[in-house]
Amino acid sequence: MKRRAPARSVRGLRQAAQTAGGGAQAGSGARPRFDLDTHIFFWFTQVISRRDRQLAAELKPFGLRVPEWRALASLYSKHRLSMSELADLSAIDRTTLTRTVDRMARAGWVVRLSDASDMRVKRLALTGDGESLFKRIWPVVARLNEVARAGLPEPVIALLRWALEEMRRSLDESLSGAAAEPADRRAA
Repeated sequence: MKRRAPARSVRGLRQAAQTAGGGAQAGSGARPRFDLDTHIFFWFTQVISRRDRQLAAELKPFGLRVPEWRALASLYSKHRLSMSELADLSAIDRTTLTRTVDRMARAGWVVRLSDASDMRVKRLALTGDGESLFKRIWPVVARLNEVARAGLPEPVIALLRWALEEMRRSLDESLSGAAAEPADRRAA
């Protein structure tokens, strides 16, 4: 079931979108209007970049890197995952994820298991050492998350989470629609 944001919040989002929209039409020859300071994806990268830098410094004493943390957290939360599922949840490309999982397996934090319903599929799961590592690291990450969210009231965080879920859903739908479209039509 699709979750709905409060009507007042949706109205505010629509007004912000209309204010931030506008600009020259593509191909019109005019220089498109673009303001980096109002570009939401610029702000996403700014926040994630700063958090990742701080997170990397916090993880170093544990012998962990940010991609390994993402995999560790995803496996802790969702338990047994295929490589594709883990790649999607951790936002790590498959090549980097393969190296990351190999390193984590050598360290004894993850194990590869056969899928009971499809022997071709390998599932990844945390070992006892991997779960212990997560439990030691989580307070450090939670503290950093609190620093990042400082001053934001819970309703704003809930609205942000809703908006991000909607954006991900829209992008997933767009991607699945593009995949279903004939190749000759996509090229046009």
